[in-house]
Amino acid sequence: MGPAVPLPLSDEWDDDVDSYIDALLSFATTTPLFLNLCGGVHILDFLTSDPDLYTTLLPEDWRRFFDQHELYDILDLLLKEDVAHFPVEEDNHTIKGSSWKNGPPPPPSLVRYIRDIRRLSLKRKVTPPPTRPSSGQASAIPRRVAVGMKSKKLHEVEHFSKYVDSFATNVSQTRDEPVTHIVDFGSGQNYLGRTLAHSYNRHIIAIERRHAYIQGARGMDVHAKMAEKKVNVVKKRMQSNANGPDDDGDDASAQACESCPPQGGEEDKQQNEDDVTVFKVFSELDINQDDLPSIVNTSTHKPKEEENRGPRGAMDYIEHEIKDGYLEPIIQHVVDPTKTEGDSTETHGETSNDARVVVVSLHSCGNLLHHGVRSLVLNPSVVAIAMVGCCYNLMTERLGPATYELPVLRHMHQRLAVGANENDPHGFPMSSMFEQYAYPGGKGITFNITARMMAVQAPYNWSVEESRNFFTRHYYRALLQRIFVDRGTVPRPKLANLDALIGGDNNNDDDEPLIIGTLRKTVYETFPTYAKAAIAKLAKNPVHSEKMTRLNNEITTEDLEKYVADYAYAKKNLSLVWTLMAFSSAVVEAIIVIDRWQFLREHMASGLVRECWIEPVFDYAESPRNLVVIGIKN
Repeated sequence: MGPAVPLPLSDEWDDDVDSYIDALLSFATTTPLFLNLCGGVHILDFLTSDPDLYTTLLPEDWRRFFDQHELYDILDLLLKEDVAHFPVEEDNHTIKGSSWKNGPPPPPSLVRYIRDIRRLSLKRKVTPPPTRPSSGQASAIPRRVAVGMKSKKLHEVEHFSKYVDSFATNVSQTRDEPVTHIVDFGSGQNYLGRTLAHSYNRHIIAIERRHAYIQGARGMDVHAKMAEKKVNVVKKRMQSNANGPDDDGDDASAQACESCPPQGGEEDKQQNEDDVTVFKVFSELDINQDDLPSIVNTSTHKPKEEENRGPRGAMDYIEHEIKDGYLEPIIQHVVDPTKTEGDSTETHGETSNDARVVVVSLHSCGNLLHHGVRSLVLNPSVVAIAMVGCCYNLMTERLGPATYELPVLRHMHQRLAVGANENDPHGFPMSSMFEQYAYPGGKGITFNITARMMAVQAPYNWSVEESRNFFTRHYYRALLQRIFVDRGTVPRPKLANLDALIGGDNNNDDDEPLIIGTLRKTVYETFPTYAKAAIAKLAKNPVHSEKMTRLNNEITTEDLEKYVADYAYAKKNLSLVWTLMAFSSAVVEAIIVIDRWQFLREHMASGLVRECWIEPVFDYAESPRNLVVIGIKN
């Protein structure tokens, strides 16, 4: 039932998935410039060394070319323009009379790099393209169900709910048995589940770790007329002897996800618990003590006024922190909540209930997506998955620091050598192939947090105004860091020693991070107003208070303006490097997403998984994290 080619590849690969993966991993582990741009440099270090990072990072012929062209022309060359007509061999570079944009043509090495990034990136266009309501046209989702959704969320939910319903129907036909439930991992405000229940009559199990989100979602159910305003509370406690997999991981991913906004973005406001008046059934179910410490189940029943309007789906809200993707006790409890410990007859690979579940996720953060993918192989009741991830920076790492024997880390500050929860069995990479992949000087694919943060950029969606604003913010922050170094507020950065990194010695006690966080937009009108606001904010932190207060008293507006004059040239250079980082990180995202698919592919060899593929499901312009990972069990 899947596409003929399981990955959305550029045409040149001619459906040869294995050759593509070989080329992808080879490029990502043996190309020094890519490794520098994707994890080897940090904007904070841009101006703190002599010569600066721009000079030491980029080839001389690239810099000469960049010097002779406008910034936004170069951005178009990287992101939009067809480069097929440019020569890629050095001896063809000086074709008589050749030019581009009233200046020299791009050097062949730059053209080759652009071509490599594009050919190794995954296609992001949906076929057929998703429809979008024209001006004044109503969405297919009723307004009362779409409450709280902004344009982006409405686009995602409208198209993904349709996709999931069609997918679940096809799974039923392929397996010749009905899909009884759809589990939504990290359901948040349950926009997706509510739409699937209302418009497609699906029975949803919405799993969310934050009680306030569930309360808010139930309030929206009432607004959507999918739940009664009547309250009836019943409590009971039960034990289960379900023997799930051992949980030897921690809850790092779940805690990290607390920093992410709800699925609907900032517009999602939590409903007051006193205002939520739906029929509620709370149950607590202990599973192997440490595995599933608490489950709160809230079933939403359709109100009487809906009963005569045709069939409607149902929703069960489960308050639970997912640690490893093991869901069988939850599924059994939803299917038959009357079971007690003595009633459970689950054995490894078998289950006594008739549930056949599709697990879905709409932008689950970090490792939560990994848990969703693993749910296909951990749970007998789960027959298929459709997972869309995001927030790659919140993933943990299975492997240690990179051990490249290449001139890749020569710019690397110690901060870039530190990973996030390395050696976490639930982290990246998932697949054995990516874990065991051998490259010059090392084994195993790994990306630090800087590379993973860049992978969530969407450079193809940048407008001139948006890019100008964040170029300015990055330039101001890099310039302020230079002031901190010059004034002795922070020590001059020590470049990471390659031997020390390979040996795992990444400590730098002298380098206390300076986290400025969010500032008012108005402070970015000039560098002096930004610098004064940032220093004042840092002075409120007891760790930095003494140094920052002294700097605030010493430095004048004239001093700050002189820095702007002295480093005015650097703004374009920094903007170019940032764009190259974002452009290159499409390869990082491809590797992360394909690793999840490869994990499922490896289970096809054992006969557990029947099919798996990746395809785009949203309009990239509306939602850049638009790749869904699909798996169907035999």
